[in-house]
Formats: sequence, C-alpha cells, structure tokens
Amino acid sequence: MANNRRIGVLQGLRSATLLGLWFTNMVIVQAEESIDAGKIFQTNCAACHSGALLEAPKVEAFKLYPPERIVKALESGLMSTAGMALSREEKYAVAEFLSGKKIAESSAKVTAYTCKRAGIDMPRDAADSVWNGWGGKTANRRHQDKDQGLSPDNVAALKLKWAFAFPEATRVRAQPVVTQNIVYVGSQAGIVYALDAQTGCVHWEYKAKAEVRGALFLQQNTLLFGDLDGNAYALDAQSGELNWRKKVHSSPLAVVTGSVIADENKVYVPVSSLEIIPAARVDYECCSFRGAVVSFEIKTGKKVWTTYTVDEPKPTYKTSAGTQQHGPSGAPVWSGPTLDVKRNLLYATTGQNYSTPATGTSDAVLAMDLSSGEIKWVTQVTKGDAWNGACSRKTPNCPKEDGPDFDIGASAMLTSPENGKQLLVIGQKGGMVYALDPDAKGEIVWQQRVGSGGTMGGVHWGMSSDNHKVYVGVSDLPTNNPYIVGEPRPGLHSLDLLSGKFVWRTALPNVCPKERKFLCFPGISAAVSSSADLVYAGSLDGMFRIFSADTGEILWQYDTKLAVNSINGVKGFGGAIEADGPVIANGNIYLSSGYDKWGEIPGNLLMVFSLDGK
Repeated sequence: MANNRRIGVLQGLRSATLLGLWFTNMVIVQAEESIDAGKIFQTNCAACHSGALLEAPKVEAFKLYPPERIVKALESGLMSTAGMALSREEKYAVAEFLSGKKIAESSAKVTAYTCKRAGIDMPRDAADSVWNGWGGKTANRRHQDKDQGLSPDNVAALKLKWAFAFPEATRVRAQPVVTQNIVYVGSQAGIVYALDAQTGCVHWEYKAKAEVRGALFLQQNTLLFGDLDGNAYALDAQSGELNWRKKVHSSPLAVVTGSVIADENKVYVPVSSLEIIPAARVDYECCSFRGAVVSFEIKTGKKVWTTYTVDEPKPTYKTSAGTQQHGPSGAPVWSGPTLDVKRNLLYATTGQNYSTPATGTSDAVLAMDLSSGEIKWVTQVTKGDAWNGACSRKTPNCPKEDGPDFDIGASAMLTSPENGKQLLVIGQKGGMVYALDPDAKGEIVWQQRVGSGGTMGGVHWGMSSDNHKVYVGVSDLPTNNPYIVGEPRPGLHSLDLLSGKFVWRTALPNVCPKERKFLCFPGISAAVSSSADLVYAGSLDGMFRIFSADTGEILWQYDTKLAVNSINGVKGFGGAIEADGPVIANGNIYLSSGYDKWGEIPGNLLMVFSLDGK
C-alpha cells in the first residue's frame, strides 16, 4: 500500500520513485577526487562498451542514464560480477563519469500530467479489455479480430496522436494492455502507469521493486505482472493498490521477462534468469538456475504449483581452470505462456541449457496441466543446445555442447484454421517456424526455414496469425556466429497456416545512416501484430511500418527516432523497436520505441497513432 501514490495529489515525481526503493534510504557516498574514473573505465569496461561485446550498451548511451542505474547494475544487476572488483566509491565515480551527472542531482524534473476527468469507468475484468496481455487474448495470436476502422485504404492518414515519455528511461520493454478507457503499462524504472487511453494523462501509478518488462494481464479487477527481480504482483486495477507480491524462484538471478497469463482463477508466471552472464567468469560454478512456470491464486497470491523445466542440478565435472560445474540447468521460459482451456493445458516455450548436459526440454514446447502443472508432453525442436556467456568469450565455463543458443523466445500461438484442426505455431532463433498438432502430443505437422538464424537471428519475440496466414518477423542480425544456415533474410514473411508454404516475403529498405553512434539494422526482432488485411511491425532501425496482409507491400511507415513533444513534459525520443509489438485497440495503434542493449538505439516512448490524430 505504501508504494501506491494517488496522482490527484502528486505535485511532481520524486527522485525516490525514479531510482527505486533500493536507493531511498541509502547514505550517499561521494566519490573521492583522487579516483580516476576514466582510467577505471578504460581498464575494466571500455573494451566491451566500445563495441567489442555486442550486448553491451554503447558508451554514448550512458549519457542518457541516471548514474544510480549504473551503480545498481554494478552492485546487484547485470554487471555485478564486473563490479565486484570495485569499491563503492569507484562505482559512484564511474557512474558519474559515464552519465555526466552527479548522483545527488540526477532526479528528473517532470511535469506531472494528471487526469482531471472524474467518474471515469475503470475496467474490472478481461472482458473490458480491447487488447489484453502479450498476445491480445490467451491464444497469443497477436491478431485484432474486432473491427478497428483501419484498412489498406486509409492507413496513409495515420498520424501521431500523443506520446508518453518515460522519465530517465533508455528502453521501453513493457507492451501496454488497453481497455476502452485505460492503458496499463510498466517501465524500466519499475513504475506501472494507468494512462487515459484517449489523452495519455495519468490516473495512478505504482512503483514495483524492479523493471517491469512484460505485458500486464487484466483479470478479476486485478492487474497481474512480474518484474526483473523475480517478483509476481497483483494490483487493484481501479486504484493501483497492491493486493499481493510473491517471489517466484529461489535463485537470486531469476527474472520475469515474459508476460504472465491468467484464467479465471490462476495466474501463470514464466521464469528465466540472468545466470548466463556470471557464467562467463572463470571462477563461477556454473550453473544452478532451472527454468520454471509458477501458478498463483489470483485472489490470495497462494502458490498452486511450480513446474521446473529441468531436474535439480548436481555436480558434473571440473573445467580446465578447476571450477566445479553443475547440471542440468537453464531451459528458461523467456516468453509468455499460452492458455488452452479446451485441453486444460498451458504451453510454455523454453531456451537453451546453461551447462552440460543438454536436456530434452531445452529449445522445446512444454505442455503443462493447468490444474497440477504436470508436464503432459514435450516437443523439442533443437537437440543438444547448451550455451552461456562463456562461449562467446571463449572461457572455460562454456559447456561441452558450445551452443547453438537457439532459444524459443516467442510465445506459442494457438491457431484455428478454417479446416477446424487447431495448430500450435512456434518460431525460434534458429530461423525455423514449426506447426504442431496439440491433439497428437505436439507432433510436428510442418516446418519452414524463414531465415539463417543465429544467436541474434531468426524469430525473436513473436509472430501473428489471422487463422489463414502466419506473419513472421526475422531479425538475422549479422554476428560472428558459426551456427547460421543459408542466406540471412531479415524482414517480414507470410506463410500459409495449413501448409507452411511462403505466401510472400518482404525485405526492408536500409535507411540506416553510414555514420552512426548506435547499432542500426533493418531486421525485425520485435513481435509482429495483425488486423483485418493489415500487418504491423517495428524494426531494429526504429522504423514502424504497416504492410498489406495480402501482398506484403509497405503501405505506411514512420520513423520513431524523431524527437517528439511528450504529453507529460519529459523529453521524448524513440529508438530501436526490439521486443514489444504494436497493439491495435480503440481504432488506435500503441507502440513502444527505444532499446539500449546490444548497442541499439535508446529511447523512452510509448507512441499512439490514430487516423485523425485526435
């Protein structure tokens, strides 16, 4: 309750809101003048952040960071293993050096844009939503069935209606949930906002303990979601007050990146982890995390069941450096699960194992009983996949299998073709798309290669289907990856749902400047969405495009990297569209823009487009 603050009395966003609870009561230690922060950075960090390590944010991006975020990353976040060698004073000095801002002076000066409308009808249940959760509905097809007034004949008239800029953010990773009146969305700072769907004004906000990456799910007057510290939450949808918060996993490196999903009584939370990062250290005993899906009662937060994707790890062998290894491990669940109430099943897709031995449940679809969590069947599409950060750095902790790191990061889609025979469709980083038979324990019906695949290739975060065709975005970002197969095909592809044959393939024009600070590439990593006769996709170069569902022709495009005046008074700028897909609701299109990992283009926007711009 204490974290919830009614916007009606908000005069400005306080620094504690932006920095997180970890910093509220901290005694600020000023960096000593004798510390040479530039030298520390050059010695310990510059090689990776100057472009040698693809996943590391570029130096230029740190100017957009609040210094407290850098300190947190070095102390307890993604860079905690690198930060172990630094004192608190050195971490503060490096953070201030990189951001160009003093820690005590970094709080954002934000103009609060609060709602003045009284008596608005706040949503209560899933039936009130126009787009709920990650996939719009529990089948995760990412298709808007309702007529939204958008057609190939009028999309050229689309204009930016309003844009909400998240304070001190460099990435927007939480896809919005939209009802008739309210847009619910999380943020990098961990703040969950209830925005007015028409104007973007703020009805209420709630501060979670860490970044909220996935889409929220609305059920039983309750907003359900997870955070990057491995917590699951239930909020009152009307007030934003906390109903309950639960830890989802015993591992300190567990995170909730995928979106939760719920039926009438239970919420299902996917669990992944960041253990592949410290695994790169020579002295790290790899690995102990195992992927999971956890079920909680919506009303009480009581845990119903936990299903792990691999057995409990045990000691296996020692590396050439003498470090003890453990296995099996990994098989994280990066994406949101898919509900199949008809068969009483939940479908979860998994990533690679983190250590030897590779198991039969990595890079697979797992069908779990909704009531008990029991695994009813498994379909594995890539065998022998064990990989962690040590493999890209050629250090001893790389598993014996050494890749290929072909995660299934996209949610499975439960489709209903016109022949009446349902198909479960998945795509993976290896560049393949598969259709499975849910009535035959996941037997593969057809498979199709859509790209060369790789650690940054293939299908990343999601496809779409209108029950006739499958619309597939392909990244195929160039890397020095030994596992690619054939020619890269970044762009948008359409497959016939019944046969898997190509209907059309559209390569995207390269609009990236020759001279640039950040990675820019015309591939599609973010999830794809569709509505009647239209397909919507954002790309790594920051372009948002709408295509003809019949031909793949580009009908409309918008450069989200352009600076905009946000409705909440924060400087707004877009960037790479990396994970979240477009949401089609209320005749509008809701799109997030900006992603600072992998050296990509940072940004802080939730953008809303409409035909009249009003």
